[in-house]
Amino acid sequence: MSDYSSAFTRIRDAVAALPVDSAVIDGEAVLMRRDNTFDFEGLRSRQGQAEAILVAYDIMEADGQDMRPEPLEERRKRLAKLLSRKTKAMREGIQLSEAITGDGGLIFRHACGLGFEGIVSKRIGSRYVSGRTRAWLKTKNPEFERP
Repeated sequence: MSDYSSAFTRIRDAVAALPVDSAVIDGEAVLMRRDNTFDFEGLRSRQGQAEAILVAYDIMEADGQDMRPEPLEERRKRLAKLLSRKTKAMREGIQLSEAITGDGGLIFRHACGLGFEGIVSKRIGSRYVSGRTRAWLKTKNPEFERP
């Protein structure tokens, strides 16, 4: 496994500021533009990596407690609570992903209309399982093009 902490310094500092001794968080490093869209190409540069933030989706472990068997809603509550004790480093380096409950088709069409790459749908009550699962579905916008 590679160590990217020297490249993704903003994320590294935010994770170090978390009020836990250990945590395993599922998320994605993203570089935000001023208009709140993602700059995928920018992540390839040293400066882009240093400025990237972590968009956190889920939590698998915190302070030695295995959260994977817990339902999605409980894991998200734990993640939100963990991220709510914000230090400056955390505010600048980690963001909780937005969770929207509703008609998946309608949400997907809206996401496509906004020019998003797609959506990830997770079944309410699902456990965390590594790899592909029927409880999680990634739906890509067929018209999405990376700038």
